Amino acid sequence: MSAPQGGSMMIEGRVVHKLSNALKITFQSGPGDPLADGVQGAGDGFGGKMAMLFGFKNGGTGRHRITYADGSVVWVQSKDAAPTVLSRADGSSIGTINRADTSTAVGSTAGTLLHFVPADDPKSPELFRLRILDRMGAEFGRLDVVRTAGGWTLGRIANDLYDTYIWWDRAGQPLPTPILGTRLLLQRAPDPTERDVLLGACVDITLGLRPYITAMQ
Repeated sequence: MSAPQGGSMMIEGRVVHKLSNALKITFQSGPGDPLADGVQGAGDGFGGKMAMLFGFKNGGTGRHRITYADGSVVWVQSKDAAPTVLSRADGSSIGTINRADTSTAVGSTAGTLLHFVPADDPKSPELFRLRILDRMGAEFGRLDVVRTAGGWTLGRIANDLYDTYIWWDRAGQPLPTPILGTRLLLQRAPDPTERDVLLGACVDITLGLRPYITAMQ
């Protein structure tokens, strides 16, 4: 089994439907138990949950929940024409993500946390590709948004961060979901706030169906 090189890290999230018809994304940073799960509309009211149950809402704006393996929770409030709001279970603010031609995560004290900008080839039939910049503008990693089963194949992720094969060695199967998942390729392990923002962005994109770069609109 290959491993990430030089302290780099991969976090893959795959989307499925729950029995309630809500979308669910499961994040893994390697073999074994999941890192976290995100659930569409877990904080929505009765009407929103009924819309999902009867299949009228296959992703979209709402209050989505990320639950980590240790039980800690992050809420992702996806909105139309307004920033996405990230908060913890106790209501404390993590920050917001402002979406436009590119997207920027801003902390609760108004300091920039991360930028999401297009890669050189931002769109293909299989993937949307984004570069992630840290608060200083240096490249921190890449974000692949998987559109079709072909986007999971190994040839799509060969780069200087990884060996010729990694943990996920089989292409995923087509699912009745708008987006099949995400893949974060990071040059180092994120700190806790960066991790919350990165997974929050993945939930916002896959479950909230929010575009983060122009090519996704």
